[in-house]
Amino acid sequence: MNYRIETKEPFQVFGIEKVFQLNGVDTPAELWKQSHVNGEVERLTDNAGDLPAFLNQNYHKVHAVCSYKKTEEGSFPYMLSAFKGDSSKTDGYTIITIPAQTWAIFTSDPFTWDKFDETIETLYKRFFSEWLPTAGYEQVEGMEFEVTGVKDGLNFVELWFAVRKIT
Repeated sequence: MNYRIETKEPFQVFGIEKVFQLNGVDTPAELWKQSHVNGEVERLTDNAGDLPAFLNQNYHKVHAVCSYKKTEEGSFPYMLSAFKGDSSKTDGYTIITIPAQTWAIFTSDPFTWDKFDETIETLYKRFFSEWLPTAGYEQVEGMEFEVTGVKDGLNFVELWFAVRKIT
């Protein structure tokens, strides 16, 4: 499993936020689809500005953050988001501050876009079923990022899980 542990200082993200029901018919995938169709992803990309220097510059400008705040039981927050930098235009978007955290970051093998769903599902399964039970870490409040990028013409996805060492 390709992963690394990184500690990051607080940073901000901004974007389009929605709260989903765990057993609802509306899903984050539908939000992505709708936001591509209505042009929101393109607008968010345009407003993102330059990626902050602490990020891999091969990342796409729009990604997702999940479970970053408390919501009603049986629901979770999800945001199509961009990392806030000096050149970002945030008017009209929800802005959240991500506190300093230690992150377990899992990177996929390169893939073609038609394999995205399979690739991200496999990373999630492996984190929860293989890595987390044996790594000596626990997840912090469930916070996670889904970050995508492209390198050498192929896509990759990174899942960032906020974690802390079990003492």
